[in-house]
Amino acid sequence: MAQLAGRWQALTLRLGVNNQAGKAILQVLLDSYQQYFRQYHGSSHLLDCFRHLDEIKPQLVQPELVEYGLWFHDIVCVPGATSNEILSAAAARYAAAELGLPAQFSRQAVQLILLTAHRRPAGDRDGAYLADIDLAVLGRDWPGFLAYERQIRAEYSYLPAAAYCQGRQQVIKQLLQRDAIYQTQYFRERYEQAAQGNLVALSEQLIISSR
Repeated sequence: MAQLAGRWQALTLRLGVNNQAGKAILQVLLDSYQQYFRQYHGSSHLLDCFRHLDEIKPQLVQPELVEYGLWFHDIVCVPGATSNEILSAAAARYAAAELGLPAQFSRQAVQLILLTAHRRPAGDRDGAYLADIDLAVLGRDWPGFLAYERQIRAEYSYLPAAAYCQGRQQVIKQLLQRDAIYQTQYFRERYEQAAQGNLVALSEQLIISSR
């Protein structure tokens, strides 16, 4: 948590925001990402996102905006809910007001967070990078990808196996129907082939396990 706290403090310093409000919001963020049921969508995922962010930061137009969006993109995470991204965006908008950030920054952050529903392509460079960062896990090596899949299954442990497999297959189908999983050249070159292979292999495993 110290690593995350230091990162948030550095971001708020660069943004020149209210320090007291920043401390209070940091605690809300840390508490949210440490909720007991978050097997994947917790602090480790956030740290992974920031690692990828640091790799591509020179490519971004507004790196602070993208980092702010990443902080809030999973602050609300209720397994199976369809409103997570909307509520996370609302939390980011509220926090921006508390921090005294400009209204335009707040509006842009909201749009970035909504992109992590992965239902539509980004309309700009920063949005494409943020969406790709969120999906970078799909391009892990096979053991790493399986570890991720086990964490997702644990978050949906309330679902019977058949229902989980059906829902997972729908997600896989949507991703594989795209021209490419990743929207930026950087992520396509590094992760596209592995991500495609992982998803196809997972789909086959789910078919076998559901028989």
